[in-house]
Amino acid sequence: MNKLFYIFKRKLTHICNLKPYKETKWLMPNGNPIGVYIYNCVAEEKVPVILNDPTLATWYSCGPTVYDSAHLGHASCYVKLDIIQRILKSFFNINLVTAMGVTDFDDKIIKKGHENKTDYRTVAKMYEHEFWMDMSSLNVEKPMIVTRVSEHMVTISQFIKGLIDSEMAYVTKDGSVYFDTSKFPAYGKLQIMQDSGEASDDAKKNKMDFALWKGFKPGEPSWQTEWGEGRPGWHIECSAMVSKIFGSQVDFHAGGIDLQFPHHENEEAQSCAYHNSRQWANYWIHVGHLNLKETKMSKSLKNTMSIPSILEKYSADTFRMACLISNYRYSMEYSDEVMLTAEDVLNKLKFFLKDVVVYANQKNTEVGDYNNKLLSDLQKVKENNLESLRTDFDTASCINSILNLVNNTNKIIKASTTNYYPVPVLLVAEYISQVLTKFGLKLTESSSDNVTNTFIDSLVEFRHTVRSNALKRKDKELLNACDVVRDKMKSMKIQINDSKNEPSWVAIK
Repeated sequence: MNKLFYIFKRKLTHICNLKPYKETKWLMPNGNPIGVYIYNCVAEEKVPVILNDPTLATWYSCGPTVYDSAHLGHASCYVKLDIIQRILKSFFNINLVTAMGVTDFDDKIIKKGHENKTDYRTVAKMYEHEFWMDMSSLNVEKPMIVTRVSEHMVTISQFIKGLIDSEMAYVTKDGSVYFDTSKFPAYGKLQIMQDSGEASDDAKKNKMDFALWKGFKPGEPSWQTEWGEGRPGWHIECSAMVSKIFGSQVDFHAGGIDLQFPHHENEEAQSCAYHNSRQWANYWIHVGHLNLKETKMSKSLKNTMSIPSILEKYSADTFRMACLISNYRYSMEYSDEVMLTAEDVLNKLKFFLKDVVVYANQKNTEVGDYNNKLLSDLQKVKENNLESLRTDFDTASCINSILNLVNNTNKIIKASTTNYYPVPVLLVAEYISQVLTKFGLKLTESSSDNVTNTFIDSLVEFRHTVRSNALKRKDKELLNACDVVRDKMKSMKIQINDSKNEPSWVAIK
């Protein structure tokens, strides 16, 4: 044990000493390494996850601005973040305290209220409720804490006051407050600044300065503060709410890749300045865009698809599988081809799990035996998958190794020999089922489906009996009739898998 710790510590020291701080800009936290490596945009490489308490971590996700319905791009982001959270909790036994900020006060929300001739708060509540319904339909776990901007105005104003008092921010003539980037040398650590030239706004001292508070404008909701009336800027909201919940540092801060700059950059700058620290968020997690024909899906491009409309065509499990077989950091292409591939993978695994039950309960006279090779394959897959998850949550490699394990096990199940290996086959199925469930796949039918399922079981079994007899007699007419039943069932979203022993079926979208 001491030797392993020494080796791991030596590797950490090597990583830490690869580049001086000014170049890497990422500080290795003090604490306990949990054996997981994650890509960090500040370090521009995979870095070890180190927690103060090896069993406890804090996590904040930037949530939606609730002025409209969530779309499939949001679904991709939050499903992938949900998968990562589940991995940390289920595979590495981390007690993850999760929070999400909801922007329920914004220019777009005010505008939507004017368009609909209703109060902006009504707009925000309606779309937030719809957002949580969409997340539930995708089996995305709701965060433990939900913070709303409208409920934290005092916290936000106090945070801004602290920056003004420390001279890291300045008040302009119209009552606005800007963060002074010239006083924060580390500005640009998350992403190189696009333009740091002369100020384009007379109110700003420097071009990259950003608004913490917007001065009062007639006809807009506003709040009174020591420096004047107005409302908060976008970036300050998350910093203030996170600091109230988690204090001067947060372990994981997550969101879409489009938030890396300027939103997360500005969060890091103002939070470090407020807390007088060199690093606020230890690990930034950014999810790649969901693309349609190489174009990102966004409301501004008017190419979005609603979450309910996609779930009418494909199941939530199918969409989650599409996320699992992609890399969370890179762009994900959305197309029917991609979704059908995910659906095929999901159905193959469902068929396998059903076939195992049939195999283990088959009526024969053979005595069960162990298959050492299959048990060895299972152990290797377990070890390799854990290593893949340790390496920046590589779920695609996990699914691929599981499919290979299924192929090897199917050879045993479908072999026309007298060997019978129920124990290792059941252990394989149990492992696969556990992993998929930990990834957030449901794989189960509701109790209301039991009667329907029993009827389908009976129909499929009857068809199998007829088909088996027809094969023995080479009765083409009956075989054609069986094919018609199979095709008819498929048109009704029931796919039958014929086998030599007993058939199985799965529901498809």
